[in-house]
Amino acid sequence: MDAASLSAKIADAGAAVRDLKAKKASKEEITAAVATLLALKASYKEVTGTDYVDPNAPKPQEKKPKAAPAPAPVAADPNKKSKKELNKEAKKAKKAAHKDGDAPAPVAVAAPVTTKPLAVVAPVAGPTVFVQPPPAATETHTVYFSASHLPLISHVVATLLKGEVEIHFKTLTPPHALPVLVLPTGKNINGDAAIAKYLCRLFPDAGLYGVAKEPVLLSEIDSWVDYALGHIRSATVQTSAAFLDAVLAERTFLVGFGLTLADIAIFTALTLVHYEVPTTLPHLARWFTYLAGQSVFASAKAALLAVKPAKAAPAKTPKPSLPESAKGKTSGNCPPLEGAIVGQVVTRFPPEPSGYLHIGHIKACLLNDYYARAYQGKLIVRFDDTNPSKEKDEFEQAILADLARLNIKADMVTYTSDSFPQITELARQLIREGNGYMDNTSQEQMRDERMHGIESTLRNTDVATNLALFEKMLQGHPDADGYCLRGKIDMQAKNKTLRDPVFFRANATPHHRTGTKYKAYPTYDFACPIVDSNEGVTHALRTTEYNDRDAQYQWVLEALKLRKVRIHAFARMNFVHSVLSKRKLQWFVDEGIVEGWYDPRFPTVQGVLRRGVTVEALREFILSQGASRRIVDMEWDKFWTINKRVIDPIARRFFAIDAERAVRLNVHGLPFTGVQGLPTALHPKNPELGHTVKRLSSSLLIERDDANSFTVGEDVTLMRYGNVTITAINKNSDGEIVSVDAKDHPEGDFKKTKLKITWLAQVDDIVPATLVEFDHLISKPKLEENDNFKDHLTPVTRAEMHALGDHGLRNLQYGDVIQLERRGYFRVDSPYVSKDKPLVLFMIPDGKQRAMSTLSTNLAHR
Repeated sequence: MDAASLSAKIADAGAAVRDLKAKKASKEEITAAVATLLALKASYKEVTGTDYVDPNAPKPQEKKPKAAPAPAPVAADPNKKSKKELNKEAKKAKKAAHKDGDAPAPVAVAAPVTTKPLAVVAPVAGPTVFVQPPPAATETHTVYFSASHLPLISHVVATLLKGEVEIHFKTLTPPHALPVLVLPTGKNINGDAAIAKYLCRLFPDAGLYGVAKEPVLLSEIDSWVDYALGHIRSATVQTSAAFLDAVLAERTFLVGFGLTLADIAIFTALTLVHYEVPTTLPHLARWFTYLAGQSVFASAKAALLAVKPAKAAPAKTPKPSLPESAKGKTSGNCPPLEGAIVGQVVTRFPPEPSGYLHIGHIKACLLNDYYARAYQGKLIVRFDDTNPSKEKDEFEQAILADLARLNIKADMVTYTSDSFPQITELARQLIREGNGYMDNTSQEQMRDERMHGIESTLRNTDVATNLALFEKMLQGHPDADGYCLRGKIDMQAKNKTLRDPVFFRANATPHHRTGTKYKAYPTYDFACPIVDSNEGVTHALRTTEYNDRDAQYQWVLEALKLRKVRIHAFARMNFVHSVLSKRKLQWFVDEGIVEGWYDPRFPTVQGVLRRGVTVEALREFILSQGASRRIVDMEWDKFWTINKRVIDPIARRFFAIDAERAVRLNVHGLPFTGVQGLPTALHPKNPELGHTVKRLSSSLLIERDDANSFTVGEDVTLMRYGNVTITAINKNSDGEIVSVDAKDHPEGDFKKTKLKITWLAQVDDIVPATLVEFDHLISKPKLEENDNFKDHLTPVTRAEMHALGDHGLRNLQYGDVIQLERRGYFRVDSPYVSKDKPLVLFMIPDGKQRAMSTLSTNLAHR
C-alpha cells in the first residue's frame, strides 16, 4: 500500500475516533478505533520513514488572535490601575502561588518530535546516597544528579511541561547520589520518581497525573510508578513483561486515554534493564515501539549526559582513619578494602537470630561498622532468618539490644525472610537454566557421595520434573517429602563445597516472623549472596572458615547473573578457656551452671559487659586485632589490660574490708574524740571526679592479712590519713590476733613505711557488700577437635566474699565501675538497698596474673 492510500485510511480512522468520542461511545469501541489508527500510522512510518502529519492541520503560526472590539471612550479614572501595573501584580501573584505550591492556569503540552529510540545506560553498581545540594537560587527549580543515577523520569516530565516551569539540570560530585530537586523555597525533594510526581502534581492540567478530579486514576498511576520501581528488575523482567502485555491487550496507554506518568515510569524501568521486547508479546511491543519513537524519551539521556559538571578545584579522596587508643596512639590492623571508594562502601552484619551475640560476633559487627564509618559508607544489619527450627524473636530482640549497647547504629535493618519471594523465583530460574535439580538422597548418603565425587542418580532429571517437585516442596506436598534443591555445579571439583550443595530444603516449623506462610526455606549459602547483591553490599566481610565457600558464593552470583560483591576475609577470634559454640553455650544454660546468656562468665556481649568490660575497650581490643587472616587463640589478659587502661582514669576509689576476717585497730593519741570527717579525693589523679568524706575514729577495722604482717614498734601508714606506730598485738590462746593497739604518729614519714593499709571507722552505718569473683568455665586452655568440653569443666567458677565498705558505696548505681583500693576493680551489679539486700560488686580482671596486693582472694585473679 502506498503513502497516499495510507493517508486516506488514516484520515478516515481519525474521523471515526472523533465521531465515537462525540457520540460518547463505549470505552472498548474507542480503544479499538484508536488502536486501528495507531497501527495505520505505524504502517505509514514504515513505508515513508517519517511520521504521519495531517495535511489539513493548521500550523501554529497561522493562528491569529481575534481582534478585540474597540472600547468605547470613557472618562479616565484616577484610581484605576494601568495595564502595566495589573500585569506586574499578576506576575507577582503567580510567583507567590508557585512558592506556596499552588497550581497555575491550565497549559497545553507540545506534541513530541520523532527521533531515534532511547538507549539508557544502566546504573553503576554501588549504593545510593543523599547529599545536601547547593542553596536554591531565587525563583529557580534545579535538579542535581550524578551520571550513575540519571533522572530520566523527571527529565521527560520536565520536557513535557516546558514553558510552564523552568527546570535546570546540574551534575553532582558524589558519583552515587540520588537526584534531588531544589525548590525556590530552598526545600529539597530526593529521588527521580518523587521529583516527577511533584512536577505532575504541580501542573495537574497537563494530564500526566490523570484528571485532577479523579483520585482513582491518580492512585492507579501511583501504583504503576511503584511497580516500576519495585518489580522491574533483571531477574524478574520476563514475568513483568508478560504481565504488561496482558494489561496492554485492551489499552493504548496504561492509564486512561493518553500518556501519563505511569507510561513514563514503566518505559524507563524497562530500558534501564536493557529489555528487548520479543514478538511474542505484541501488545507490549506496540506500546514500547510507539514510546521509543518519541523524541521526549529519546533525547532524555543525551540531554542529561551533555550537562557539564561545574568546574571546581580537584578534591583529594579522604583516607579511612584508623582508630585511636586511649593513649592517643593509632592502633589496629585493618587493611584498606580492595576497590573501596569513599562514600560508596556498603557492609553488612548478618546474624542468625538463634542465640545471643558472643565475642566472635562482636568482632564481625565492629569490623563491619568500622569500615562503613571509615569509608563514610553504610552498614546494613540483616537477620539471616532462614532456619525456623533454631530462631526465636527473643534472640532477635536481644541482638538489637546488644548492638545498641555496643553503640552500633545500622543504617538499615533488614531480614532475609523479606526476600523469600525473590529468592524463590531465582531458585526457579536456577532450575529452568539447568543449574539446579531436586534430590531425595538421604543426608548420610549425600554426604558420602559428595565426599567421593559420586553423582546423584537424580542429577540429570529433566527441568519440568524438577520444577514440579520444587513447587510441591514449597507447598509442603507429601509427594516432595525428603526432597531438597541442589545446585548443579561440579561433583569432581577439588573444592568440595562446589559438589552440588543444598540450596533449598523443606521445613514445616513455623517461622517466628512469617508463621506458616512458607514450607521450605533457602540455605544461608544460597540466600546470602543473593541478598548481598540486591541490597547493594559492596564488601562482604566473612571469616576465613568460609574461604572454601567463597567460590560457591561467587558461583551463585554468576549463575543468576547478579551484581558481583567483593569478599574481604578476616580471622575469627578464639579465646583460651572458652567455647563460642551456641550449642555448647546453650548446654551451660540448660544445665543451670550459669544464670543465663547474660552470665558474666559467658563470652556473650551481655556477659562481658556485665563482667565490667567497657564498650570503648571492647572496640579498641577488636580493632587492635584487626582484619588479619591469621587465626590465633587469644589470652584474656590483653583483653583486660586494655579495659583497665580505659576504666582506671574514671574509676572512683573506695575502701572495703573482708567482713569475716576483719581485725580491730585501736588508735590512741588522736587529736579529737568521737568520729572525725576527712575530705578525700575520689581519684588521686582526676580531681574532676570530686571528693568524698572518710570517717576516722579511735576504733578502726583493718584486714587480717595486714595485721599478721605487723611488728611492734614499726610505723604503718593509714592510707589517706597518715602514720601510726604499732604498740601492741593482742592474740587469743590459739595465737590468733584479736586486736592491735597503735599510737598516732603525725610526724611519721609515709615514704619510709613498708605497709600502707586500707581501713574503716567502726561505725553503725558502714556499708555491707558482696564481692563476687569468677573463673573460666573451661579448665583446659585450648580444646582439641576430639575433646569433649564437658570433660574439662572448672569445678568452682564463682566465689563470694562478704565485705564492709565506705559510706559512699551506698550511693553507687547499677553499672558503675569503681576501684576498691588494694583489692581490685569492680562493677556494680546490684546497688545497695539495705543490710538484707547489700551492695553486689563483680570483680573486673585487670590483666595481671597476680592480685593487686597480698590480700587473700578466693579464686585465681584472671
